[in-house]
Amino acid sequence: MSLGHCPLNQSITTLAPELRVHSLVGEDATSHLVVWHGKSLLIDCHLPQLRDWIAQRGLPMPDLILHTHVQPAHCREANHFPSARILVHTELVELASDPVGYARATQTRWDHPADWPITLGREKYGIAGSVTVFPPEKPLKIAGTFHEGERLQWQDLTLVVRALPGHGLAHVGFVLELAGESLAIFTGDLLRAPAQLVNIYDLEINYGGTALPSLPAILRSLAELPVTRYFPATGPVMADGPLQALALAAAIDEYHAALRWQSGAYVPAPACEYPLIGRYRQLYRGIYQIDNFGNCILLIDDQGRGLMFDPGPCDYESPTRVETFRRDLDLFESECGLRTIDLALITHVHGDHCDMAPVLRERFPECRVGALDLVAQVVRAPRNYPYAALLPWYNVGVEQVAVDIVLRDDTPHRWHDVVIRTIHLPGHCYCHAGYLLTFNGLRLALTGDTIQSRGEADGLSFIIANHSVPDEHSGILKSYQQMVNEPVDLNIGGHGSHFTNCAAMYAESLRRIEHALPYLRRLVTGGDLNAAFLRPGFRPLGAGAER
Repeated sequence: MSLGHCPLNQSITTLAPELRVHSLVGEDATSHLVVWHGKSLLIDCHLPQLRDWIAQRGLPMPDLILHTHVQPAHCREANHFPSARILVHTELVELASDPVGYARATQTRWDHPADWPITLGREKYGIAGSVTVFPPEKPLKIAGTFHEGERLQWQDLTLVVRALPGHGLAHVGFVLELAGESLAIFTGDLLRAPAQLVNIYDLEINYGGTALPSLPAILRSLAELPVTRYFPATGPVMADGPLQALALAAAIDEYHAALRWQSGAYVPAPACEYPLIGRYRQLYRGIYQIDNFGNCILLIDDQGRGLMFDPGPCDYESPTRVETFRRDLDLFESECGLRTIDLALITHVHGDHCDMAPVLRERFPECRVGALDLVAQVVRAPRNYPYAALLPWYNVGVEQVAVDIVLRDDTPHRWHDVVIRTIHLPGHCYCHAGYLLTFNGLRLALTGDTIQSRGEADGLSFIIANHSVPDEHSGILKSYQQMVNEPVDLNIGGHGSHFTNCAAMYAESLRRIEHALPYLRRLVTGGDLNAAFLRPGFRPLGAGAER
């Protein structure tokens, strides 16, 4: 049947005489109406038209609505059930019902750089300035709250609130009990049939990871409950819930094992000792890389002309960072023959890779800044894009970076007598470039944070805060498919990373990614990584005509 333009599949589950659950499965979400003794209880609400559906069938209107979690796709009752009490987790009241408070909380910036090792960019509703948690389309009128372990009474039924973190730390399930017997559990978005994740994007916990590693233990703990029927917030009812939970836990374990796989054919080149120039290492004649986990890389040719990649020392905890950067330039002039830096190239959109560009312009007025077209669009107007770690978030008094030269991956650029090829190098984020050139006879790859290795073979990367899908079109697989065919002597990445033995490292990384990717695809519906990694309605820059 259909309701307006919204196709629905209905199933009715009888849990006890006269105790029925009407499950309404839509394309992206599911709602469950528990009917008992002439009254009803609604678990999640994926359509505002559910009131009409209930009325058309002569079912009782719910007097209580419970939410496993707060997300637009599951909280659409708004004012459609005026007589119902709406309860949410105590940590989600602002998200569900206070748009002013929510708006205030999402206006974030990085005011305490020393917190980075602790939070890794985790914020109340986002990651590193990128909003990743969204409120209902219309605020809910909250009548009360619940917390983990609480026993909610509705008529003579009990709903035990069970913590099922993953899709948000406050995600829960409700174990339905009658006369002390557990009959069913409403599992929210912990899993969906057949034994798969609902998506990946809701699993983000910080700038560098997801809740995925914690899910097998949660799923196995859930399967130990004396309950077989699972009622998820996405997808059809599962009559064999514990089997599906255990199957998903095993599949996640297999994926993590696949991430650790190595061919055994690759041995990293031994690390070299390089001379220091201030806080920079001299990797080769005229090639210098900052050695403090920052990103600045400087090439100085025989005429004293400089090309800097990623002007960002990444030392935000230092109140004298600008002065220190200027002293770096003083030292290059006095010790290395630098006369000018006339070009700076940015690999990607994160603020720690471009924030010193204005200082370079101030010091060297002839300096021009170049970036791949995708990158240029974002660093010129970062507030127009939802990505993480953009320049305004760093709170350094610089809102954007002016780009003088917009580069394309089909047109080489010339810096004096050096030809520079720009390639799209996604993986760490979508708007990311790499640069290939030969300098002083050495073939170089400047790879930013996508290939950020000290010789170890790379693996499969995750999307972080509205970034790219890890597939062959917009992610890390595409990058290594390109790099494996490039003759490179020295790869210089972000944050002090570099390595030789490049061809072997690229090949091993490609093998590892290709090995792990099928295991990742098995975790999501239809193996569709695009749907699993991108929020509904989100269209990343470059996914169509924008580029």
